[in-house]
Amino acid sequence: MCSQQHPAVMEVARKFRALELHAARAGREVFETLVQVVLDSPARDSAALATEIEQAVDALLGAMPAYAPPLNAICRVSTLAEAGLRNGLPVQELKTAFNEERNRFRLWSQEAREKTALVGAELIRQGHKVFTFTFGETVMRVLSEAVGQGKAFRVRVTESSPNRDGVQTASALAEIGVPVELSIDACMAELIAGCDLMLVGAEAITAVGSAVCKVGTYPAALVARANNVPVYVVVDSSKFNLLSLYSIPLVLDHLRRQDVLPNNDRPDVQVEGHLFDETPQTLISALVTERGLMHPVAAAALMRELPFSSHLFQKLSAWSLSKESLSVT
Repeated sequence: MCSQQHPAVMEVARKFRALELHAARAGREVFETLVQVVLDSPARDSAALATEIEQAVDALLGAMPAYAPPLNAICRVSTLAEAGLRNGLPVQELKTAFNEERNRFRLWSQEAREKTALVGAELIRQGHKVFTFTFGETVMRVLSEAVGQGKAFRVRVTESSPNRDGVQTASALAEIGVPVELSIDACMAELIAGCDLMLVGAEAITAVGSAVCKVGTYPAALVARANNVPVYVVVDSSKFNLLSLYSIPLVLDHLRRQDVLPNNDRPDVQVEGHLFDETPQTLISALVTERGLMHPVAAAALMRELPFSSHLFQKLSAWSLSKESLSVT
């Protein structure tokens, strides 16, 4: 039952349901939470500890949107737990291994974000106009890095409904002194046409190089292509959706009624659409990663380096087909 779960698991699940976690931070929080479950566990043997990890994973999957970073974090944790079981590690040794892995992950995550920001900032020139969409931690780091390098540029952003994340982006940019122009989503065509480049983050990059992003990114990329504006998707390798390499699809979350009809004043009207869309790799000029600029079709090669848990394969297949079928434990 959910009441038996570690408090940190319950809190992350709550944040997912409230749409409070963006993809990159979600990956870090899921990894930290699962490691904390391990360290706080009263389990006396590795098998019992593995069961506890699996129950925590079920609880998180029951609330998690279509984000690659937390899925990759789950794979990383599960792979380590399976190795411990396979090698017959005592619980205390397995806990030590998890604590060491947490330290490695923290270091990698910090360095990856810093390197990605440096690569992205090189794309921005003096006097550029940059279009961005929704709010993305990775994109904000790029723009902040460009400011730190002394570059003067302007940013155009639309409100990015639902949730109006673009307003958050505009506020954050204004606070660091970047001239910013904010508009409604329906005006993105005229805004993009006057820009030098488009920078967006993503929830996931697939094995074929497409980008799963906040809904509205795909039409924005189409407008950019029509106006010869290059589109760059800013992601570190935690955003590469390992499941897509094994033909496990990400099922995109539907819009909620309150996203369109906040007062539910028309119960006879059906709400359609999704919270995310998928931008084809043909519309993406390059992926901005900690390894440099990368052609989207190169994504699959990088994914093969990521740890993958065979035990999780069937569980994640079921989750991707019907997240509602996974009970929160």
